Amino acid sequence: MKIRIGLRASVIILFLGLYLSSLIVLNAFFVGKQKLANDAFKTLEMDKAFAELSFISQQDSLKAMKLLNEFHGSLAASDMVQHESQIYSAVFLFLLLVISVLIFIIIFNIITKPLNELRRATSKIGEGDFSIHLPETGIKEIRDLKSSFNSMSRELDSVQKKLIRAEKEMIWKELSRILAHEIKNPLTPIQLSIQRLEEKYELDPDKFSEIFPESVRIINQEINNLQKLAHSFSSFAKNINPEFTRFNAAQTIKDILISYTHKFDISFECEKEFTIKFDQTHFYQIITNILQNAIDASEEDGKIKLAIIEENTGLHVTISDQGQGIPPEDLQRIFEPYFTKKKKGTGLGLALVKKLIDVNRARIEVESKIDEGTTFHIYINYAEKK
Repeated sequence: MKIRIGLRASVIILFLGLYLSSLIVLNAFFVGKQKLANDAFKTLEMDKAFAELSFISQQDSLKAMKLLNEFHGSLAASDMVQHESQIYSAVFLFLLLVISVLIFIIIFNIITKPLNELRRATSKIGEGDFSIHLPETGIKEIRDLKSSFNSMSRELDSVQKKLIRAEKEMIWKELSRILAHEIKNPLTPIQLSIQRLEEKYELDPDKFSEIFPESVRIINQEINNLQKLAHSFSSFAKNINPEFTRFNAAQTIKDILISYTHKFDISFECEKEFTIKFDQTHFYQIITNILQNAIDASEEDGKIKLAIIEENTGLHVTISDQGQGIPPEDLQRIFEPYFTKKKKGTGLGLALVKKLIDVNRARIEVESKIDEGTTFHIYINYAEKK
């Protein structure tokens, strides 16, 4: 089994070896120099030499002078040895410092180079590029770090692909739910018209011929709306920009209400007719969605009121019901996707209304009182009196 030494252990071992070697060398150097000094003093044998002198003759004085000169020479040699030791120690310590700095720079480069690689790779991941892969080289800690980074990158890449697939599926599911919800609105007047025809055909055949043209017109109108709706959703993902046209807002609302008024108590007030610049399909979807909500919220004998009011900045459409009302805590959430308190609701109708209102540069507000009802206010600019 191959043992790999880590970075910290390698640095500690390196510096311990370096300093222990330095201490050994310095100790040997000083011991050698001290030995030389001791040997120089031993050769003098000052005690014995001075003991043999009586200082009576001139010869003894000369010998004493010679011994003193040799002693001073030994002192000078000892000072020189000490001075050399200091110089050599300073030079050696300086070299040791230089070597330590060089080792530090090398280790610093070994560490910072892969860290810079990791920084650049992290920036790429931050930009969404999870395909980045780092070569697993360097010291043990760096190799382990790069290996962990590569594992993280592969995992993020896998998660990103799964999220993209899940997002696509979610978008299609949402579009399918919205489309299913929107299809129900035109189907309701078609169903009501057919039921009306069946009732008159069985109970009052004479009046069947009277309501037949109107019922057929309603059915054709709703089928046409279904075709427009299908076309709108086919390009929904590509382009949600409205196709502005000019049309009579009051007449469009009257056409929508024809298939509802014979079964529900719905009134419509409009003092003046207006031509508005709006996407007509979106306008139809907005009115039918809010109207269907009002019908669902109303009791069997509940009254629903629609009105168009002239304002300085444009058109103000109101749709009111006498239902149970919306609790204050829910009022701020009614335009959120999938938020609904209905047993069979999808929570997409009003979310779509808000989206269509926004893209057509209009504004919608809601006021509601518990047990009194709810009123939707739609404010449309660029209205023209007809």
